[in-house]
Amino acid sequence: MYLLYNSLLLLASLGGLPYFALKSLRTTRYRAGLRQRFGHIPEETRASLQGIRPLWLHAVSVGEVIAAVPLVAALQRHFPGLPVLVSTVTETGQMTAREKMAAEACVYFPLDYPWVVRHVIARVQPRLFLMVETEIWPNFLRELACLRIPALLVNGRISPRSFRGYRRLRPFMRQVLQPITSFGMQTKLDAERVIDIGAEPSRVRITGNIKYDLSLTPLAGAEEQQLRDDLGIGKAPVFVAGSTHRGEEELVIAAYLQARAQIPALRLLLAPRHLERLDEIDSLLRQHQLTARRRSLGRPPSYGPAASVLLLDTIGELAKVYAVGTVVFVGGSFVPIGGHNVLEPAAHRKPILFGPHMHNFHQIAAALSEAGGALQVRQPEMLGEHVITLLQHPERRQALGDAAYQVLCDNQGAIERTVGLIAQVLSPNGEN
Repeated sequence: MYLLYNSLLLLASLGGLPYFALKSLRTTRYRAGLRQRFGHIPEETRASLQGIRPLWLHAVSVGEVIAAVPLVAALQRHFPGLPVLVSTVTETGQMTAREKMAAEACVYFPLDYPWVVRHVIARVQPRLFLMVETEIWPNFLRELACLRIPALLVNGRISPRSFRGYRRLRPFMRQVLQPITSFGMQTKLDAERVIDIGAEPSRVRITGNIKYDLSLTPLAGAEEQQLRDDLGIGKAPVFVAGSTHRGEEELVIAAYLQARAQIPALRLLLAPRHLERLDEIDSLLRQHQLTARRRSLGRPPSYGPAASVLLLDTIGELAKVYAVGTVVFVGGSFVPIGGHNVLEPAAHRKPILFGPHMHNFHQIAAALSEAGGALQVRQPEMLGEHVITLLQHPERRQALGDAAYQVLCDNQGAIERTVGLIAQVLSPNGEN
C-alpha cells in the first residue's frame, strides 16, 4: 500500500509541477520555505537545536497555530527543560508561529517523500511528535515509528468529508494510524470516527477542543476605546467581517451598504483570510464607491463618508480586533471552506453571525447556536437584515454575546487533559 501511495504522490507532484511553478512566479505564498519543504534545515535552526532532542509540534496554518499557542505555553510550564520545534505548511502560519510562540525554532513541514522525511527526522531527532487536528502524513509517521519516536494526535478531529475519504481507504489507514501512540480527540463523534477508520480503541481519548482554551482576555472598556482610537473608528458602530474568502466580500459589502442606509455612522472592518487578495478587495470596494484605509498604514486622522472601511492587513491581530465589533460575521462560512474560529469574538462577548458552511467548526457552531450565542444566516441575502436587527437592538446583542462567552467558559480544560496525555508518554524530566 505504501508503494502505491508513494507512486501516486510522485505522479501528483509531477503533474502539478507546472501549476506550482507558475504560482511561485506570481506569489511568495508558493515560494516560501521551498528548500525547507525539500529537507533543508536552516543553519540557525540546526544551531538552536544542537545537541538536544525537541518536542516537535506541527500546526498547518494560522488557525491551528493560534489554537496551539496556549498548549505550547502549558507544555513549557510542565516540561521546562523540553525545547519546542514548531512546523507549519502555510506562510501565514509560519509568520504567526514566529510571532506568537516562544519556540526554539520554527520551520516549514517537509514534503511527505520518503527520502525527504527520513533526512529531516534524522537531523532533528525529536523526542515526541505532536500533530494538531488532522495532519496525517503516512511516510512521516512510518519513519517516526522506525526510529521509535512516539507520535500523538492532539485536538484531533475528523470532518465528515475526511471521514468519507478515509473510510474508503480503511485498510491503508489502519497501517498509517498504527504508529500513533495516542489520539486526543475533540469529541465523542471524532473518537468514534478515528476508531472506525482504523485507530486502536485503547489508544483513543476524548480530551476536548483546545480552541476553547483561548489565551485571550476580553478588553476592558478603556482598552477597547483605546483600540478603537488606534484604528481610527472612535465611537462609531462597527460591522466586523473576519477571515473572509473570495465570494464573501461581495456579500459583506452588500450587507454593509444595506445596514449603513439605516445606520449612517456604521463602519466596516474587513479582514480577509489571505492578505495577497487585498488589492483585489480594494478594487471591489471602489466598484461600490467605497474607499478603504489599511491598518498597517497607521492611524488615520478621521473617518469621513469616503473612508468608512478599514482593511485589516496585518497578521495575528484579528482575535483582538474583534473587540471593537458591534456585530461580527465570521467568514469561510458562505463559501464551502468550513468556517473559521468563532470563539475569538465569543471571548469578547460579541454577537456572532456565520453562514451555512461550518463543518470545520461543527461542534462549536452547534454549541453556540443551541445556547443562543450565535446566529446562523442560511441565506446570504439575509445578512444585512441580521446586521440591522442587531444594531438596532442592543439588548439582543448583549444576550448573544453573554451566551457565547458562557459557552466558551463552560468548555475549557482541554489543554490540561491534553498535557496529561502527553505526560503519559514523557517522563517528569521531559525524556522518553
